[in-house]
Parts: sequence; structure tokens; C-alpha cells
Amino acid sequence: MKRTPSSPGNAVPTLARAWAGRLARSALGASIFGALAASLDAGWATAGAVDDAAFQRATYLADIGVFAPVALAVGLLGGLFAIVVDPSRPPSPATLVASLRVRAIGRPADIAAFVPLAVLAAFLWMTLCAHLARALLGLEAAPLLVGTAIAAGALGLGLIAGLAVLALTPPLRRALANASDGRPACVDPAVTGGVALGVAATLFALGVATGGVSGEGGFLGIYGVFKRPELDLRAPALLLVVALAAFLAPAAVRTLRAPLALVLALAPLALTARAASSLNVEPAVAQALERDAPVGGKSLAILRRAADRDGDRAAALFGGGDCDDRDPRVHPLAEEILDNGVDDDCTGGDLTAAALAQLAPAPSAARAEARASSEARVPADLNVVLVTIDTLRWDLGYAGNPRPVSPNLDALAARSTVFERAYSLASYTGKSIGPMLIGKYGSETHRNWGHFNKFGEEDTFVAERLKGAGVRTMSVHGHRYFGSFGGLDRGFDVVDMSAAPPEGAPWDVDNKATSPALTDAALRLLGSPENTGGRFFLWVHYLDPHADYLRHDDVPGFGASSQRDLYDGEVAFTDRHIGRLLDAIAAAPTLAARTAIVVTSDHGEAFGEHKMFRHGFELWEELVRVPLLVHVPGAAPSRVQARRSLIDLAPTLLDLMRVPGPAEGAPATDFLSGTSLLPDVFLAPGEQAAARDVLIDMPAGPYNDARRSFLRGDMKLTISGGARFELYDLASDPEERKNLWGTPAAKEIEPYYAATRARLREIQVTGARK
Repeated sequence: MKRTPSSPGNAVPTLARAWAGRLARSALGASIFGALAASLDAGWATAGAVDDAAFQRATYLADIGVFAPVALAVGLLGGLFAIVVDPSRPPSPATLVASLRVRAIGRPADIAAFVPLAVLAAFLWMTLCAHLARALLGLEAAPLLVGTAIAAGALGLGLIAGLAVLALTPPLRRALANASDGRPACVDPAVTGGVALGVAATLFALGVATGGVSGEGGFLGIYGVFKRPELDLRAPALLLVVALAAFLAPAAVRTLRAPLALVLALAPLALTARAASSLNVEPAVAQALERDAPVGGKSLAILRRAADRDGDRAAALFGGGDCDDRDPRVHPLAEEILDNGVDDDCTGGDLTAAALAQLAPAPSAARAEARASSEARVPADLNVVLVTIDTLRWDLGYAGNPRPVSPNLDALAARSTVFERAYSLASYTGKSIGPMLIGKYGSETHRNWGHFNKFGEEDTFVAERLKGAGVRTMSVHGHRYFGSFGGLDRGFDVVDMSAAPPEGAPWDVDNKATSPALTDAALRLLGSPENTGGRFFLWVHYLDPHADYLRHDDVPGFGASSQRDLYDGEVAFTDRHIGRLLDAIAAAPTLAARTAIVVTSDHGEAFGEHKMFRHGFELWEELVRVPLLVHVPGAAPSRVQARRSLIDLAPTLLDLMRVPGPAEGAPATDFLSGTSLLPDVFLAPGEQAAARDVLIDMPAGPYNDARRSFLRGDMKLTISGGARFELYDLASDPEERKNLWGTPAAKEIEPYYAATRARLREIQVTGARK
């Protein structure tokens, strides 16, 4: 029997064709709005950049190209969701409202009452759950217990909210249905639901406006967390717009034939193909997308990973920098092997041993002699107190800050050697503090792939060397990372964690001031003859300048109108309690004359410079330039203007205590990459410290790409992902705004960087190593 078009045998193919057509139109909507969103995305990437029409045009085209595959993927998901919502016809705002009204037929007042109550109850439930989570996360309890309590509390609050909606629906229904005082009945669920959504949105906006960045400010103030500068919601907002366009597009262009819709939807992929090659010759465009395009940067990373043919985490396309994508041993982050005739690290040619010796010479005999001479001037029974301050920028009072942020550190600077241009080893704690205390660059350490790095037994911490020489070693901390987790406790006789949250508490909650407790713990250790009867090394790491920034009413004069105000208040608060420690040492006759004090930081902090807040990811000056004070009894106060690195801290600590470094014949993994700073401390009057190159080395991790900066004189070369270069003249451009890469200056510094890098003894670590 002949089947009619409406017979069951034709129903499935017809429905499948209809759905395919709807998906093609969804893809078109996503593609069109994806191009518009990419234009906005590129506008953020080029904001504040050089006024170069060609650069801006190239960035816009590249962003549309790298955005296009993501837009199509989101369009497919949006189209599928639309089919699930209404399999029979494409949804639109009108059809959705009509569907709601259809559901209200026969009981309009019930639905008109239930919908707004459900909306407001959901908003109330979300707000209460946020307060519950904030309160419980601040408790000193095991994370499993806290998580269970949050889940149970959210479930209980949801049950109460649901019962409240059911209980309030009948009286609201009667109020809406019964007209009085000439008012008409309001039984349209679309109207009542829309009003409720408007009220919820208004309350949310009010909470964001009045709340603090840590959620303080009353009941609605919990939403103030959305004002956090580092909380960038632009990417999800753009993707949400694209998804909404995909959801609604089939209804808006239902008359457009599906094949044509699909062709038009795929058209932006031509720009994707263009970006695959153009970004190889437009590194500035690639960097603009990586750093400042909320979606384009992430899309670019995905495309590079997809284009990586040999699995070495670098691609030959999309500006990935891989000069041989068929050989996993050759890529921008590979170790350069001397004289093998292969450009292992894609820097433009093989590096020879002769060139290495000329461009990056080994430490000279004269420098070793100067170190031995200065070490002889250090008291034989010297103790050392190392104070590190988390997230402390270099621009303290003694460095010219007009605010009274650091009076106690300023007083210490007046009797110390001040290193005016000191640099950390990375821009966040996990990749700076461990290498600093090991004495190796980050990529030379045996570490895991974590954001909070764990360091292997192959690496020897300075405390281990001191303890092996009979020095009493102590540390005081307010964060559990500095304990056994990462190995930072190795070599210490005493690890005082009394100021830290209990074992197992969450690490990402910073709503408690710890400076008072840290100083109290340090003073207790110094007050014990068991610890100070012989030579000792004490390390105290202060945390309070790290975000979240708390307001301290007993530190007036800074206000709370900006994040920088709060930060400066935290610095002053920390300085006050460091002052207590310094005063106690100065007041103890047995300590003052034989205790060296070293003060520095693990990294800095950004407050909008380069459109960045907080720290990590990048190596701008505000993130890696840090304070460094070295006070040695008997050494005259001085200031060193030559650039120095915290890679020199471990050998300096060893020299201060006259403890040798790795012995001749030590395992190949046992070495120090830095040079003691004592010759700088004991410079003759009028003598200037010799210039040295500085390397900042931040290996890749789960949340950051590899970054390196190489400073030679005033020139700063920054390498992103091993493949993209920037060059700045810090003398004329201290804010790092004018990229000189591609000028003759680049040709001058590049071989020195290549030679310095070739001296690194790199350990390759990937996500496979946990």
C-alpha cells in the first residue's frame, strides 16, 4: 500500500529533517552573534593598545576566526536544547509565554501565584545558601565536614523554600483573583512571573552595589563578591548571548532554507583557517588575544591543543611556535642541546658551546674571590631571621611611597643593604617560594603539575643544608601549603603552624588576619633557650597582604574606597606586627649583635596595570619586582641599584651562616643556580655593584602558561609560552607599554637569552605528573 506523507513510516524522517534544519538555523544564529561577540572580545583585547589600524584590524579578524569554532559548538548545544524544550516547533519568546499561558488554562490564578513565588523563593534560597557557605567556610573544620554541612543546609533550605511557596500560593491566588477597589484581577502568569524576575534582578543589582568584595554588607551584600576585579564574567556573558541566539534563531529565520543557513553559518571558519597561519607572523595579535580577549584567548589555547600533531604541547599553527610539529623533541620549551645541529627550542638555530661561553659565561674567579672576602667579614656565630611577606610590592615607604605603609621596614632599610631592583622567581607563590628556598629556577626543580607545587626529594632546601651543619632551624606559618604538602617543611627542626587553619581546612578562604599570631609564635620560639642557645635560622612568612584584603580599624589613614586602599592597610597592619618582631630582636643583647635579618616577598600585586588585578599568569614589573633588605651586623647601610634576583637568596643565606653549598662530586641534581649577595652587602664606599643578567622563570601549570622574563641592563625580554616575545626598555618605558620586539634591540638581547636558557638544567613536567 502506498504511504501518504503523513503516514507513520514518514514521520521519523520528516521530524529528523525538521530538527536538522533547526540545528542549521541555530548554527547560523550562533555564527552571526559569535562574530558580533568576537568583535566586542577583540575590542577589549585592543583597548589601550597602540593606535595602529592595521593591528586592530588583524586582531578583529583573528578573534572572529578563533571564536568561530566555539560559537558553532555553543550553537549546536543551544539548538539541541531548543529541540528538547519544544520538539514540535522552534521556540520564541512569544511561544514560550503562550505555552505558559496554555498551562494556566483552567487554573490561571494558581499558576499566576505560583510562578512569582517560585522565582522569589529561588532567589531567597540562593542568597541564604551563599551566606551559609560563607559562614561555614570560615570555620576551622575539616573540608569534608564543611562540604557535608553546606550540602545538607542547602537541601534543608530548599525544602523550607518549597514548603513556603506551597503555603503562600493559596492566599496570593485569592489576592490576585479577587478584584477590589476597582482593580482588575491579575491572573496572567507571564505578567506576574515577569514582575518577580524584575524584583529579583533589582535585589541582585542592589546587593552587588552595596556589598563588599568579600560578601560583607548585610543580607544582600553577599552579592558584592561580583565586584571582585579578578572575577571576569565577560566570557560566560558572551557565550550566554551566543547560546540564546542559537536557541531563538530557528524561529526568527524559519523561512531560510537549511542548506543556505548551514553554508552561511560555516563561513567564519574561513577566518579560522586564516588565523591558523597569520598568527604565526603576527605575534603581537596572538599576545593581545591571549591576555585580554576573554573568549578569544581561551579559544586560541583550545585550537593550539587541537593542532598539536606530535603531542609536545606546542603547535605549528595559531602562533604556537613549534618549528617541527612532527618531532616531539623539538618545540619552544625544549632544552637546547649544544652542537647537535638541531634547533631544539625553535630559537632560530643550534647553539654552540663556544657561543654559550661567550654570551653566558660561568661565574668568574674574581666573583668567587669577592664572595670569600665578604664571607670572612660575617660574624662566625651569626644567626639569620628570614621574613617573607606574601604579595608585597616593591614600592614601600623607603622606595618612595608617600603613604605610611611601612614605617618599621623603612627603619630596617635605613640600617641595611637595600636592593632597589630585586625580582622574584615567578608571580605567584607555588612557583616562587619553593625555588627561592631551593636555589634553583622553577623549571630546574623536581615538581608536580599542581598550582601549589610539590617539590621532590631530589631538590635540597636551604634549611636542610643548614640543619645538616648543626644550625637550629625553625619556621612559622599561617598557611598549610608551607607545611608538609609541598615539602617546604623539609629541614626544619620546628614548624609552627599555630597561626594556620587546622589541617584539612580550605586553602582558598582568606578572611582571617594572621600577622599577630605569626609574630606571637615567632617570639615564643625566640624566647626559648632550646632554640636560641646556639646558632639558629628562623623563617616567618606573613600572609595578610594577600587578597582578600581585610579592613583594620586600628590602622587608620588608608580608607576603603578602593582595593589599593585596603591593600595598603593590610601592608601597614603587617608592618606593625613585623615591627614587634624586629623590636624584640633589637632589644635582646644576645641577639641584636649576631642576628642578620633578610626581608623579601614571593611576588607583587597588580591594581589595574595592564588591565590586570591580583597576581599570577604574567610577569609585569608590578608582579615580579619585590622588596629585598639584607641587614648584617657590622655592614654599613647602602643601596644597590643593579638588578638582582631572588635566585641569589639561598647562596646568600648559606654564606651568612658560613655553611657550604653543594660539595664537589655531589649528584648532578644538587646545585645552586644563584650567586651570593654578600659582595654587594660589603661593597667599598663609593663602589657600585656590577650588573648581572636576571632571569624570571615561571613554568607552565594547570592555571598558567609558561612565562619567562630576561633582563639585561634596562632591557626586559618577556617570552610567553616559549614562542611569543615582547621587549621593553625599562629606563624609558617603566610601565612596559611600547613593545620593541622586531627592532634592532631585539637582535641584540635575543642571543643572550638563548645562551642563558641553555645553561638551565630544565626538568620537563606536564599534566601527567600529579
